[in-house]
Amino acid sequence: MKQLAVLKKLSALSNTPGIGAISAKKLADQYGGINALFDFDNKKAAGLQHDKVENLRQAIGHTYRSQDNHLRAQKEQAFMAAKGVDLTHYGQENYPELLGECPDAPMGLMMRGSWPKNQIFIGVVGTRKPSKYGVEFCRELIKELAPLNPVIVSGLAYGIDVTAHRTALDLGLNTLACLAHGIDRVYPKSHAQLAECIVQNGALLTEFWTQSEFHPSNFLQRNRIIAGLTSATVVIESGAKGGSLITAQFANAYDREVFAVPGHPYQSTNSGCNDLIKNHAAHLLTNAADMIRVMGWSLNQSPAQHSGLNQQQRQLVRVINDQPYIHVDALAKDLKFKLGTLQSELLYLEMGGYVLSQSGCYVLSNRGVRALESSPPLPQPEPSLRQRLKVDRAHQYSE
Repeated sequence: MKQLAVLKKLSALSNTPGIGAISAKKLADQYGGINALFDFDNKKAAGLQHDKVENLRQAIGHTYRSQDNHLRAQKEQAFMAAKGVDLTHYGQENYPELLGECPDAPMGLMMRGSWPKNQIFIGVVGTRKPSKYGVEFCRELIKELAPLNPVIVSGLAYGIDVTAHRTALDLGLNTLACLAHGIDRVYPKSHAQLAECIVQNGALLTEFWTQSEFHPSNFLQRNRIIAGLTSATVVIESGAKGGSLITAQFANAYDREVFAVPGHPYQSTNSGCNDLIKNHAAHLLTNAADMIRVMGWSLNQSPAQHSGLNQQQRQLVRVINDQPYIHVDALAKDLKFKLGTLQSELLYLEMGGYVLSQSGCYVLSNRGVRALESSPPLPQPEPSLRQRLKVDRAHQYSE
């Protein structure tokens, strides 16, 4: 019965004209919590408020007492009981602390799964159509952050979102998927199986009721929850417009840290991230160390080990590092490798995740950068006879 009472209150708040997330939270704070807000016999609390505020509260009370509101709450409770869905509301002890600090925090959250007890929550968002580089960076970043045991928060969308969720699960980390609809469905449908895996290793979260009508603005409401739940938001590949940038705007408004991965200036999928960095709306992010330093986290990293690349592969990695997006023809010209050798070594590097290729051009992945940093220096070629004679003559003249 207690859950039904809470559902009736949440339903009344969301269905009373003129009440939005911000005004609902303000009212709850002014009256001392959701329960106090609905204590309509509390004349003392009412007397402390402005007439306009109290009139708004009375309008909520009218919705609250309606038969439609009661039936709506009953229906939701029946679904939650059948599907094992939990409910938490603003002001409750188990309500997410960081989210509760936001001025537009949702009054209630439906959750299927279990709430992680971890201390670090990181939002990871980005384009629905990432490049190979974007996918690789997302995977490597979460892998590098794994020793911190973070909770990875995203939106279950195509592209970077689903890559973040799957990578977290592969690494045994908890992940939260914030939905833009009721918990009675999964969008896109192709992610239904993944959603079930998330339930076992985290949770599905939403403020939307079952069978609620979908509006495009739902994505904006979902994005604010991603930003509100986390202390840091990472944007990996984004065009000049898109939901990822809106998530970053929410995070900045909540005074949270935002990180963006820079990209090639002539590729439209990088323009959003580059603009965030250029406008000082995000920290430049090239690896996990950047985030760890800014956030003040500590990570005990094991000593670097040699990459195991042979000399020719190390030469290739160094040249690609010095000339990002270098074409294969330019590599052949610079290194003077036989064509068969060059193709063979590039294939090895690409299959091993050291480099990424696009239209015949190559760029280092995170793994390639680490391999370069941990590789022993290339051996210097033996000086020719002419070079040795030149050095000998110089030595004679100097005596």
